Amino acid sequence: MEVTDSLKENVMNHIRPWITAGVTLVGASAVAVSPVTVVLPEIQGPAAQAFAIQLTAADIVLDLVRHGQSTENVTDYIGTTAPGAPLTDLGEQQAITVGEQLYNGGDNNISGVWASDFLRAQQTAWPLVGLLAGNSDYNQIPDGPTPLLDPSQILSGLGEINAGWLEGQSGTIPGLLYLLPTIAWMTGNYWVPMLGSSINPNGMAFQDNYSGAIQTIYDTSTADPDNDGSDVAFSHGAAIMAWTMMNVKNPDWGLFLETLAGDRGLPNTGQVVVEGNPTDGWTLVSWNGQAVDAQPDLLTSLFVDWRDLITAPQMASWHIWEALLTGDPSEFFNAIGQGAEQVFSALVEFPQAVIESFVNAFSDLGAGSSLDTSDLLADLTGALAS
Repeated sequence: MEVTDSLKENVMNHIRPWITAGVTLVGASAVAVSPVTVVLPEIQGPAAQAFAIQLTAADIVLDLVRHGQSTENVTDYIGTTAPGAPLTDLGEQQAITVGEQLYNGGDNNISGVWASDFLRAQQTAWPLVGLLAGNSDYNQIPDGPTPLLDPSQILSGLGEINAGWLEGQSGTIPGLLYLLPTIAWMTGNYWVPMLGSSINPNGMAFQDNYSGAIQTIYDTSTADPDNDGSDVAFSHGAAIMAWTMMNVKNPDWGLFLETLAGDRGLPNTGQVVVEGNPTDGWTLVSWNGQAVDAQPDLLTSLFVDWRDLITAPQMASWHIWEALLTGDPSEFFNAIGQGAEQVFSALVEFPQAVIESFVNAFSDLGAGSSLDTSDLLADLTGALAS
């Protein structure tokens, strides 16, 4: 028997009081052992409405496209400082090909085209921008200098992850050392440093930078209520992979490892498509042409629950540190208040998310087999309510 949404809701309604009680006890225990009386800021937003019905924001479809082959790609040179190297002849042909594919003879629903501040990304975007504008010379890609596109289409946050001390090195070993911190970020360990980088010194800074660019794309795309098209952003391999795996609800580690083993990353003009919004989150639609199931398996779902829990205090701490460096007391205390809200929200939502992951897994199991899961969930509900 398939588990219905109403049964899931019934289960969650029974366990919410237990979750709330557990969080309350933990908070009371912390206060009891504290030698100092601390007046916390008023909790608002997600934390205060943790179990309330949440309004969902409008979704967009975002196609993240890696740039074409650059002159640095040929020699495995690590160049992560804008404006960077130009495309090779092959890279220009790749840009024309992907532009024509996305344009699809005019049959497309592209609402906006974006690129990083790197020359190679803007050159790769050039053919698509020209095709959408009706230019017959779209295949005449300029050599530079930047900017090649309208400044409003260029977002520095879409740039490559700065390599710090590895900048300018070549070869397999430096390349792998460059990828290691980004893989740690994908597992929720944002604190792992990119040594020597002042742009992306850690995963927290990268998350802020890249997500800030995504937020700009989202805000621009949804400013027109009649706009239901998709956006295309030309970016960089490591940055696309890292942000996607750090943020989507259904990261596909199999596809990521397969990509890493094959080309040590997303191939030139490879694409990753996501759908969603910055408020409710993002779902991975396809990775380098391969469709991804929107509903993750149990282990992946539990990983995402844990990732979202452990990254909240890391982001809060980073924002507090940045506010402290400004020397502005108001910014510092605002950061503390917002950080406390975000961490509290993550703590409250974590047990609920875990239970939902199990319930969804039982639901999928019941829908795909002859196993009757209704009795199992009924027993779970009864035990939690007794």
